[in-house]
Amino acid sequence: MIAHVCARPAIIVDLCDAVAFIDMHGVRTRLWVTAETAVKCADRNPRLIDQATKTLENALRGEGMLD
Repeated sequence: MIAHVCARPAIIVDLCDAVAFIDMHGVRTRLWVTAETAVKCADRNPRLIDQATKTLENALRGEGMLD
């Protein structure tokens, strides 16, 4: 018997963790809502991972959390 396990890519878990952290500690600005939406879309479509990462990085830079 062969079992197939479909695991989400590790980057999605990391992005989701980052969004959850930001959601807990930051104000829900349009930048954060956009980043969160991008991550959720990438969770359903792995081809969007790069775009989700860039969107999240832009949100972090916009809030002064990433240089």
